[in-house]
Order: sequence, then C-alpha cells, then structure tokens
Amino acid sequence: MPGSLRDQLVKAGLATANQAKKAERQVRTEQQAKKRGAGTSDATQQNAAATTDAKARARQQQREKAERDRTLARAANDKAAAKALRAEIKQIIVQNDQRVKSVSDDDVAYNFTHGKRIKRLYVPPAQRDQLSAGTLLIVNNDGHYHFLTRAAAEQVRSRDPKRIIVDNANRHVDPEPLDEHYAKFVVPDDLDW
Repeated sequence: MPGSLRDQLVKAGLATANQAKKAERQVRTEQQAKKRGAGTSDATQQNAAATTDAKARARQQQREKAERDRTLARAANDKAAAKALRAEIKQIIVQNDQRVKSVSDDDVAYNFTHGKRIKRLYVPPAQRDQLSAGTLLIVNNDGHYHFLTRAAAEQVRSRDPKRIIVDNANRHVDPEPLDEHYAKFVVPDDLDW
C-alpha cells in the first residue's frame, strides 16, 4: 500500500508537513462538530439559553456603561463651559475697568449694598457722580469691585447678571407718594426752628 494521501502529497512536494497536519485537524474538528450537532440534548439547549442570557446581560451592561460615560462627559463639558464663561467675563471686566487705581486726598466715600452688606469705596468725585447717574456700574469680579461703562456692563450682564452689583440708571425715586402723605399736614408760615 503506497501510504495515505497526505504522505503522497508531501513526497510529491505539493504540500508541506505543517499544511497536511493543519488540514487533518480541520477535518477532525468538522467531524466532531457534526457529531455534536446530530445529538442535541437538554444540556446543549441549556448552554444555548445561558449563552443568550449572558449576551443579553453583556449588552445591557454596555448600554449602562455608555449612559454613565455620556453623563460624565456632559458634566465635564458643563464644567469646562462654566470655566470658559468665567474667564471670558473676567477678561471683559479687566479690559474695561474704569476705576482709578491711584489714591488721592480728594477721594470721597461711595456707599453701596452688596447683598445684605453695605460696602464703601473711596472714589474721585467725578466717578462718584458717574456712579450715581448710572453711567458707570459696579461689577463684582471674584470679590473685587470694578467700575464698567454701561456697554461693557451689558456684555457682562448677558453672560452673568449676578455680577452687576450697582446699576443706578434704573433707580427711580418717586417722591409723589410722600408728598401726598405730607400734604395733609400744614406747616405754619411763622414756625421758627
């Protein structure tokens, strides 16, 4: 007997020994798979069901992980956007600051409220008049007060309205109710103080 087909192909030089072994292994695994497929048992069905359940759990875990990742990415993006907004506001304030940096003997006190506290800044009389008239506004920049023109303050207000501390342009004092109230009290002309 001349030998197996494998031996004949190797001797003829048409295949190498490694190629022949690989082909034999492949044929053997195909035959074993056919034998397993022909005799389907309950264990095989249970294994298939367990595999399906495992795949479903894996897909669910992947969806949950993707949602967590999206939430974390959203939080990181929001934090970066808030930081960029703070930097932009700070840049506007610093570039447009009108406050006089030097201290003078002519400076006068300007009182204003920030929250529930009364604050006092010493400013030149010209700036005090501008603050009172509403042409200059006081803006808070991380605990430091700056004076901005109305145009620059509106840029800050559009980004963060809480930064505007004093805006006297909208302040309107209505003296009429007091006048009406005191009108009923007549002051005599001959009254001496």
